[in-house]
Amino acid sequence: HTENLPVYLTEWNTSPSQQDLLNDTCFKSCYIVKTLLENYDKLDGFGYMALSDLLGDDQIPEKIFFGGLGLFTTTGIPKASYFAFQMMNRLGNLFLGNGDGWFATRSENQIQILLYNYRHFSHLYALGEKFDMTDTDRYTHFSPEQSLDVQIQISDIENGNYEVRETILNRQHGSAFDTWVAMGGIPLKDTDEFDCLAANSTPFQHKYRTHTTNGVLEIEVLLDMLEVRLIVLTPATE
Repeated sequence: HTENLPVYLTEWNTSPSQQDLLNDTCFKSCYIVKTLLENYDKLDGFGYMALSDLLGDDQIPEKIFFGGLGLFTTTGIPKASYFAFQMMNRLGNLFLGNGDGWFATRSENQIQILLYNYRHFSHLYALGEKFDMTDTDRYTHFSPEQSLDVQIQISDIENGNYEVRETILNRQHGSAFDTWVAMGGIPLKDTDEFDCLAANSTPFQHKYRTHTTNGVLEIEVLLDMLEVRLIVLTPATE
């Protein structure tokens, strides 16, 4: 019977364009997280398009960041969108709950919370107006100062010491495009420059320890615009 057949959404993306400048930015990584986590139980699977910027029938531009659909540049450098998938892959297999900008899971003795501060581009950009966007300034269609203060309260947990590990993906950490802009935003020429870009374009990790005595643990974080942050809570062994 057809009602028992699995349903998959394949070749999905924000745009069919292989030269949409937002494809290289943190907008794409935050969009991927929002889309999958808010629809995780609607379908049996999602097939993202595409793995690499080495795609299409037309000649591929020589620029390293030309707005390709892939998770990797043509030179194999992971973009922010790749790390979005990597962070979601670290979620546990037991669903705890979700809401606007958060998704919580559990696996064995760990609790995982994925946070995201999604913001949508302007109506003008949706209409195709890109007059104030450049190769190096691609966030012009987002309102400034859209940080998000998130307060998390985890209840009914065992008292004791806990280790908290945060993995942070934003314009400062994990976005190869934004790192390239910080490097000067001009074409890269040799292996050392490409290696430098790749080495400095990984998410940032921050670890600390905390303690609870009343069965409740409170965590507060400030998310930048379009930031994705994974928080993993583990009982401390030392």
